[in-house]
Amino acid sequence: MGTRTEFLAASAVGAIAIAATRSPAAADATILDETAFVARIRSGAKHRQVIGAARADDGSVLQFAVNSLNGFESGWHEPAANVQIAIVVAGSAVTLALDDEAWRNYKLIDIVHGRKDSVPAEFAQGNPWSHATAGLAPTADRSIPALLARGVKIFACNTALGDVANRIVAARKAEGNASPGNPLEVQAELRNHVLPGLGIVPAGIAAEAVLQENGYTYFSAAL
Repeated sequence: MGTRTEFLAASAVGAIAIAATRSPAAADATILDETAFVARIRSGAKHRQVIGAARADDGSVLQFAVNSLNGFESGWHEPAANVQIAIVVAGSAVTLALDDEAWRNYKLIDIVHGRKDSVPAEFAQGNPWSHATAGLAPTADRSIPALLARGVKIFACNTALGDVANRIVAARKAEGNASPGNPLEVQAELRNHVLPGLGIVPAGIAAEAVLQENGYTYFSAAL
């Protein structure tokens, strides 16, 4: 295998080709082109903010989004229509965008911990933030469905999914698996496990640039 840089470059190109040949049934796994992405993020809201995360970090990026929304809406009494938040997850944070099945089948908790990143032990059984939290008011719920219901736009980095796929295949090889899979194929499988309502972009860092070009101020969750 070549260098990580070579793999990521190849995966980005290969992923776009794979996405272009997907059936309509898998349309949610399609990588957004720039025109579609700009259409998705377009907003006339008075306050526009993008929160970027490159580490899962116990889901802190989701809590930051809750804090920002509540600060504007409850603290400063801004109407919800005046606030538009976007989240871009890259690096190991992209795993927050994946469903329960992906976390179980691909042992993503080991992948995240292997990056010296942190998520609770419950992630071994699934992604707890992929479900609304029972009993919590919407203003306290940092789950992805709750944030989507409040109008937050969430985007997953396909390059990061390629890195996760590469690590999954490497882990299988280390376990002695004779059929560890092809990284590009695993990456395509991961796109099918991105949660409903989220968008996939070729590279999170490029998406953050375009968001800022469209009036979004940037906040990093890497605190």
